Amino acid sequence: MEKRTNQQLKGLIRCTKYAFMPNRLHFCGPENQADILEFYAQTTANKAPKTIKPLLEKFETMYPYLKLIARANNVKNPLDEKIVEAYWLGNEQLGNISLSALYYHLTDALKIDKKLGMKKFNKFKEALDKKALPHHNFHVFSVWRRTGSTQDWHTLASIDACRISWGVISQTEKEILVKTRPLNMDERGQIFEGQTIEKKAIYQTEGQTLVKNLKIGDLVSLHWGAICEKINTRQGQVLQKITDLCLSLINTEIIAGA
Repeated sequence: MEKRTNQQLKGLIRCTKYAFMPNRLHFCGPENQADILEFYAQTTANKAPKTIKPLLEKFETMYPYLKLIARANNVKNPLDEKIVEAYWLGNEQLGNISLSALYYHLTDALKIDKKLGMKKFNKFKEALDKKALPHHNFHVFSVWRRTGSTQDWHTLASIDACRISWGVISQTEKEILVKTRPLNMDERGQIFEGQTIEKKAIYQTEGQTLVKNLKIGDLVSLHWGAICEKINTRQGQVLQKITDLCLSLINTEIIAGA
């Protein structure tokens, strides 16, 4: 176990909670799933397993985004709590990244131009504007859908699961249910948030509770069907605003055929 400052520990905890489920599903990050389960089992108010930070640094998409946000805000630690919050939920730190820095990140750190080819990448660039932000949902909507294992779009269900969404706890007995708005697509191919539904959310795995003391009415964030953390009203509003922006960008790209 390794002692860390409160700010460092909060950043590690938050980042691990969002990275957990895609790593558990073998979608992202190294094959060290047992280390994250150990994290949930052993983390205390001032200590965390020393294996977690190196694991998070090996996430080939997430960690370069964290480094981009940290560098633009003159923060040395990419796993600082505010930097982690910026990438997964959104905050004022995102406003300090220029569009040119984001383009450089996509080409230099993520090699998106090589994955797409310059012709497709240039078309992608033309469809974006200065409102694009280095947020997880931007990557899911505008980048990840282009760079999967096939050249077809990822299914809408996969995009919906991979984005950071949110919901309100509506049941806590026997299983956890949340009220949330899934993505839908209209006849033009435009993507939007649909009507509120109630669905089951993952809050335990292999005997480990991911989020404790959940109550009816709690606002929570969701990633690949799992509850990441409780969030406050302000965080929910910021996530809604950024999601709306990301949807606007992707629908502009769809219209442009990018």
